[in-house]
Amino acid sequence: MAGGALWARRWLRSTDTMLGQIRTLFLGILLVWPLFGLWGLSGHRSALAVPAVVGALVVVGWLYAGYRRQRFPAWSWIFEGACVCLVAAGSNFGITVGLCIVWVNFRSLYGRLREKILAVLVICAIMSIGVVQFDIPAGVAIPLFCTALISLGVNHVLARGSSARDRSADREGTLASAGGGLVASTTRGEAMDVTLGAALSMDRAASAALIFTVTGPRLHVIAAAGHVGSEAAGWVTELAMLPAQTRAALRPGGYAMVCDEAAAEVTEVLRLPPHAVVMLAPMAAHGDVFGMLVLALDRRPTDDLSASMTTLADEAALTLDQLLSRSRLSIVVEHSADALILAGEAGQIRFVNPAAEMMLACPGEELVGSDIWSLVHESDVAALRDVASSFERPAATPCRIRGRASADWTDVEALIEYVSEHDGSRSIVFTARDVSERHRLELELRHAQKLESVGRLAAGIAHEINTPIQFVGDNVRFLDTAFTDLDRLLGAYRELVATAQAQGDIETALRELDAVATEVDIEFVMEEVPVAISQTLEGINRVAHIVRAMKAFGHPGTEEKSRADLNEAIRNTIVVANNEIKYTADVETDLGDLPLVHCHLGDINQVVLNLVVNAAHAIGAADRGRGTIRISTRLDDGYAVIEVADTGTGVPPEIADKLFDPFFTTKEVGTGTGQGLALVRTLVADRHGGTIDFTSAVGAGTVFTVRLPVAGLDEPQPAGQLAEASR
Repeated sequence: MAGGALWARRWLRSTDTMLGQIRTLFLGILLVWPLFGLWGLSGHRSALAVPAVVGALVVVGWLYAGYRRQRFPAWSWIFEGACVCLVAAGSNFGITVGLCIVWVNFRSLYGRLREKILAVLVICAIMSIGVVQFDIPAGVAIPLFCTALISLGVNHVLARGSSARDRSADREGTLASAGGGLVASTTRGEAMDVTLGAALSMDRAASAALIFTVTGPRLHVIAAAGHVGSEAAGWVTELAMLPAQTRAALRPGGYAMVCDEAAAEVTEVLRLPPHAVVMLAPMAAHGDVFGMLVLALDRRPTDDLSASMTTLADEAALTLDQLLSRSRLSIVVEHSADALILAGEAGQIRFVNPAAEMMLACPGEELVGSDIWSLVHESDVAALRDVASSFERPAATPCRIRGRASADWTDVEALIEYVSEHDGSRSIVFTARDVSERHRLELELRHAQKLESVGRLAAGIAHEINTPIQFVGDNVRFLDTAFTDLDRLLGAYRELVATAQAQGDIETALRELDAVATEVDIEFVMEEVPVAISQTLEGINRVAHIVRAMKAFGHPGTEEKSRADLNEAIRNTIVVANNEIKYTADVETDLGDLPLVHCHLGDINQVVLNLVVNAAHAIGAADRGRGTIRISTRLDDGYAVIEVADTGTGVPPEIADKLFDPFFTTKEVGTGTGQGLALVRTLVADRHGGTIDFTSAVGAGTVFTVRLPVAGLDEPQPAGQLAEASR
């Protein structure tokens, strides 16, 4: 903790502002005194004149040297007193005795109380020598002695008060500088260095300072400075080992100062050298104490340090908490899987995290300073700006980004928001999550769900195909038999012709021909064969229609949208779902004139299938006999509208807001997964920028309304329609 020691040395230099000014004043008087005071030596004890002058100059020089050092040894009172006594004796305790008063006033500003007691004895000796040795009248010596004592007492009190004020100002300066140092700290180590250095400068008796944190039942010494020994830093011990008085201070606003045995116990627990006094101030953040600042002193402090200690501990706690939060935020940002970009309001990039560099395949040095909007596909910029400028909570917006013009576009979901910084400026926070793989998986999942739906309907479709195939087979077998009979009849006619040509027994040939015609029932054959052929063709057409519908419904499609006929898609879906519907409901259609819609046709097939099957199930659950499903389409202000109405059970109001939630279902366990309507909303809203809503009356039925933009999200359309689609 070299930084802590540096702070201690810096702040242990006492400024003594007010006391220093008083000392300078008295020193000035002492320096001026010889100019007019030494003439008092003339006419009195000429034998002592020269020694007295030398003594006066020695005292003044000695006092000036001590002033420069800001300290005097205790024994100098005797040395100085001897010189002053010599000067007083040389002037017969006349005018030069003023040196005694000025000297006492100046010297009383230095030293402790025990030195002032020594000063009283020295002054008493000076006056006693004057009375005994130089026959000074007691009426002169006693007033001088009392004046000197009064000056000594007054200036001692003045020195203590001024020193206390200066120490208080010194501590305030220490706290102010520590606050500045904490604000400028960029690491927890720097902040703890500043804190420990400021703590050591609180009092001259302070010799050790440390910071420990409390985690559950354990305390951990994380920083130490001063005379702390070799084992204090990093020491981990049990909190319960601290004295009860110390543990009680571990609360917001707490403070403890322990002395003697309690101080020895604390220093032993913290692995510190023995100290007479230990002060502890808690460090708290958000109302919770996480540690404590400890200051060990060799003796009791001159002043009350509780306010300064708690203030320093609070400042340090706030800074350490902020640095910890900043460190945690940095860890989150650095290790986030999402791309995080910070840019100025104009779009100039200021910061990118590693995930952004990886996603954009571009180093941060190259990205910083570039325009954030240059990374976004030009057709997506307007939508992102609209979202960022809206007053609503920002929502994830699909877009494409790339780092370089030669790179491929990456599909992402982006969150963009304007934020205000501490200086009032605005910045852009851009968060992007790579959804390319998710889109691929979603496409596969949608196709799998579509195939699952087809599989679920396979039995019904097989039944639908089986019916026409049966009567096609029956008719073909009839035609086969009829053809055989007609072949026999034709043979009989040929036999008759041959007999006639040979002039044989025509009568017999005619009887045989008539018998064959009667057996064949030629009238029935000629009547039923056209019917059988017609029914066969009808059955074949029905099978072909079902196959075409199945082929159109089950086609996986592509990720690119294309223009499609929604009405035709609805007809095909009705054919596919017919077996699910025909036993519970009649289907009515009112398909209006629609333009070709820019969409993923397979998704729309899935949407209509889910809505129609759900309608059939709702009618079956109503148990009111055969119901009706009505499917209608129309064009409304640039949107293709599909409505699927049923006469089923309806949706109770208490579950209306949950209807599109994943895994929510009103069906019995094992008969519904709760994914149908959730998938419908995803396909309509996310994939096509459309909307889906419903109206319902319990016991009367439900109407689902799907609105799809005819132009699609990736084609130009009016701004109002785009905003509505995004909602």
